Amino acid sequence: MGDLLLRGMDDALKIELQESARRNGRSLSDEAIVQIRSALEREQHRGQAAGQRLRAVLGDAKFDDDELHAIEAFRKQPDRSPPDFK
Repeated sequence: MGDLLLRGMDDALKIELQESARRNGRSLSDEAIVQIRSALEREQHRGQAAGQRLRAVLGDAKFDDDELHAIEAFRKQPDRSPPDFK
C-alpha cells in the first residue's frame, strides 16, 4: 500500500475534511481515501444513465416473479403514499 502526501491544501479544505472524518468516525487518512474513492467512482459513472449504473451495482441479480408481481400490485394501489427517502 502506498502513501500520498498532499501539498498546498488550503486550511478551509483541511478543516472540512477533518470535520467529515470526525462525523464519520474515521481517521483523517481514512476519510481522505473514502472521499477520493467516492469522487473517482462518480467520475467513472458520469454520463451513464441511472439504469446502467443500477445494472452495474446489481450485476446478474434479478427479481423473481413473486417480487415483480408484488411491485406491480403496490404501484397500482390507488391511494398509496409517496415514498419517504429519509
